Amino acid sequence: MSAAQIQTILSNADSFAELISQTLSQDNTTRRTAEDIYAQLKQQRPDAIATNLLQLMRASSDPRIRSTCAVFLRKFLKPGRKDAGWTNLNRAVKISLKQGLLEGLGVELDRTVAKQTADVIVALAQLIFDGGDPGNGKSWPELLTALQGWLNPQVPSTATREAALQVVAGLSVHLKQYSGQLAAVIIGCLGAQEDPDVQVAALRAVVEFLQVLRKPKDLRPYQAALPAALSALQSLISAGNTTAAENILTELIHTAECEPGLWQPHMKAAIPGMLTLAGSGPGASTLPGDLQRLAAEFVLTLVDMKPQVVQAELGAGPLAAQLVAMLAHFLTTGIEDDATWAEDPMASPDMDEDDTLDEMHRYGLECAIRAAEQLESAAMLRAVVDMTAAWAQDAGDWRKRHAVLMCLSQVVGSCKEVVKAAEVTSLATLLVNALRDPHPRVRWAACHTVGILSDDLGPGLQLGAGGAALLKAMTELLAEPENPSCPQRVKAQACRALVGFLEGLEKEDDADEEDEDDEIPTQPKVQHQLLLPFLEPLSVPLLAQVERCAAGEGGAVPGGRALVPTPLQEFSMDVITHLSVVLGNAFAPCFHVAMPRVMAVLARAAPFHGPSAVASGAVTDEEAEAIVRVQVGALECAAFMCRAAGPAAAAEHVPNIVAMLGLLCRSDIESSSPLLVPLLGAIEPLASCLGPEARHLLGPALPLLVQWASKDVGLRALDDASEVEGAASGDESGSGSEESDRDDSDLSLLVYGDAAYRCTGSVLVAKTAAVSALEELVAKMGPTLARQVTILSDVLVPRLLEYYLEDIHLMARRALPKLLRNYLLALSQGTLPPNDPTGSPATAQAVLLRMWQTVTVVIHPEAAQAEASARLLQMPDGSQRPAPTTATRADMVEVLTQIVDCVEGTMLQQAWVAEAFGALQAAVAAANHEAREEASEDEDALESSQDKSMEADDSVDLDGSDAEEEEDEDDGEETDDESESPGEARERLRKQVESCVAAFTRKYGDAVAALAQQVLAAQQPEQQRDAVVTVRNGMVA
Repeated sequence: MSAAQIQTILSNADSFAELISQTLSQDNTTRRTAEDIYAQLKQQRPDAIATNLLQLMRASSDPRIRSTCAVFLRKFLKPGRKDAGWTNLNRAVKISLKQGLLEGLGVELDRTVAKQTADVIVALAQLIFDGGDPGNGKSWPELLTALQGWLNPQVPSTATREAALQVVAGLSVHLKQYSGQLAAVIIGCLGAQEDPDVQVAALRAVVEFLQVLRKPKDLRPYQAALPAALSALQSLISAGNTTAAENILTELIHTAECEPGLWQPHMKAAIPGMLTLAGSGPGASTLPGDLQRLAAEFVLTLVDMKPQVVQAELGAGPLAAQLVAMLAHFLTTGIEDDATWAEDPMASPDMDEDDTLDEMHRYGLECAIRAAEQLESAAMLRAVVDMTAAWAQDAGDWRKRHAVLMCLSQVVGSCKEVVKAAEVTSLATLLVNALRDPHPRVRWAACHTVGILSDDLGPGLQLGAGGAALLKAMTELLAEPENPSCPQRVKAQACRALVGFLEGLEKEDDADEEDEDDEIPTQPKVQHQLLLPFLEPLSVPLLAQVERCAAGEGGAVPGGRALVPTPLQEFSMDVITHLSVVLGNAFAPCFHVAMPRVMAVLARAAPFHGPSAVASGAVTDEEAEAIVRVQVGALECAAFMCRAAGPAAAAEHVPNIVAMLGLLCRSDIESSSPLLVPLLGAIEPLASCLGPEARHLLGPALPLLVQWASKDVGLRALDDASEVEGAASGDESGSGSEESDRDDSDLSLLVYGDAAYRCTGSVLVAKTAAVSALEELVAKMGPTLARQVTILSDVLVPRLLEYYLEDIHLMARRALPKLLRNYLLALSQGTLPPNDPTGSPATAQAVLLRMWQTVTVVIHPEAAQAEASARLLQMPDGSQRPAPTTATRADMVEVLTQIVDCVEGTMLQQAWVAEAFGALQAAVAAANHEAREEASEDEDALESSQDKSMEADDSVDLDGSDAEEEEDEDDGEETDDESESPGEARERLRKQVESCVAAFTRKYGDAVAALAQQVLAAQQPEQQRDAVVTVRNGMVA
């Protein structure tokens, strides 16, 4: 653009106004051209642009143009990297802008323009006060004078007063020293004579000051704003201005979050009034649902922040009664009476997918949980019981009966410490009656509540006086023919309730902890006594649904066929699975009937499984997803039923199981597949059941187990800056993991030593399931697994190097000594085929050497410095593993001891033994060095704390009590942490080393005496005597 063109635009007000107008054009070409011209002008002539923007903002009659000028001016104060900003303007223009902005706001009548002008003033003031205007100081005295004038009650412009309060709110941190003199003016803006927008802005300014003020004397002047805001709220509601009322309520909630203590003098007036607004009183509320929820949120915020104070002011009992009435109102008004609710057999019983429950109902459930967690348990439970007595028998309104049950499901868990046996029996009776209610929605709520309370109160609820009655009522519901009051949707929820009932039955009873020794042998017997009478009546309707699923009589998804199992069919298999788990061998009478039907489900689903079925058009994506779900359920059901029935009963089904595993165990299955983890997990109960006969499963299952047990989880250290940045960081080292480019939603965080790491979550879960299954195979198959020793050692030994994956490392430590022991037993018994390579001494030496090297390299603190060991300690991507902690070394010394105990002395070469003793000695020395450093750091910290205490002043902070309470809570959390301390880990290492030296001494006697002495010499002097006693004569003390 030429200099003449620039001069024309900047010197002619109409030309400049036209340019700004074109930046608002709907035509893309016109708008982009104008924006490009404006950018050039701003870069080349910032002073002229700023001056023209200010003049146009004050002179234009078009509010859109004035608003755009304000937006462009604000960008001068926060420029991009290539833009001209405030520092590029000359001093005269800066003075002119400051003066012009204040004058412009004083006369602006349009609310939008006034608020955007206020944004410019706030941004400019922040820049000045923060020292962003070098050479011109950090003050703007004209602004304070202007604020006093704008907030004068005589100022007629509502837009100006609202914008002025916006300026005060935006600059609260910089105006703290003037907060006292501003308080009266701000509170005056909450008066009844003020415009609602001004009242909202005033309360927002109060909130901003509450966030930055700390001393009670500074906060006290703003306490008067609270009753003024309540009066303003009442006036707005009376006038029907619900929008402004909601804005006032939002800011009142913020005041309760910032300084709940300020509300104490006003609680007796504020809380009952808010509860009335929320609908706790008699009769239906005429207020909008959003306003009711905000009123409830205000009360619950105070309850969350100051539960003891609120209950002291209003009384725990009356407050609980009012809150329960409020949440009951939400639960009843937030549910739609939809006549089609029970018609669709494919409708999910999940509450989150129920479109007839609106936000009011869901918020009521949240209210119930929050109130129960904060208020006195006895008062809350009493209030709920009173409401239950009043509403449960209301035959005229099913919503009330529904609300009672939903309320119980949310509240009882938080109050269970005061729920006695009599209350449990009463609850069971209520639930039994509700399970037989004529309305399907009430029966659904009863099933929902049974499932939740079975966990909250289990196993007391199940084993108490009402447990059998509950079980009978659920059995009758499932056996009842489908009808409008008992549709499939209710039956599916009953199955979920039964799953909860059975899971809660296996929990330990807190009340019987003192009698735990007596409880252990008797509890299974009591469980069986409860369940066995219902096994056959339950199995009939459940197996009928499984049979329908196997016959392809499912539901139909849009555009699909009746291949998809209904929720009732899916959950019926879940119930059978849990029955087999709880009953164990007592499930045998049902096994012979159930197993063929479950296997038929797997056979029915098999042809439609996998990507090829979708690609060929045999099934839709939605059908395929549902088929995988039923395969997961059927696979788990079959596996756990086999474990319960025992090897003899399961033997006839092994060929079918092997054939099914052959179809499902595909090498191309991805970690994201919902079938993968259940498929890997099914091997474990099958191995537990079949024992040595699990060898039949190895053909299809072992390759998949090896594949996923060996997967790299993509371990990466997290950045110190933030977990998110660390988790999202690029894979610069080129990980070998196929999941390295997975999105952040599939990440798991873990801590090892003093560092945090992330890894691919789905791979970690699958890897854990695979290693767990391998451990079970090793444990149950015994010497029968000897022929696979090379394969298993190749996959399990590297897991010893993944010590940062706690569960996987533990399973590998348990499995490998058993594998070695069983393998050597098979060699000694001659059970391996004569020509089998695994029966050769060379194979035995190779397997033992690999275990030995891996164990000792982790024990030795300086292993990474040796070239051969360093390669072993490398991650799959070539990076170095985290250094083993003392606790890890102690674990590995224990593994070494087990290896020494199970091998013949002639199998260990002299160099191996020397290598092991060198690792033990180095580990002890490193632990001693760690202890000395820790002691030195403790001394430095003690000296530092003493210095600080001497320098501390004697000022008093009235908020200190809250801080002390928080510290006490933190201390309590630390006390509850049962993780091993560094000192405890060192002591455990010392004892494990002594045990290991004793094992060597038992095997080699005086031949290792010198090596043992070197290890013992590395101990602390006071520990050496005990260590000598420990290993003397190869005896463990």
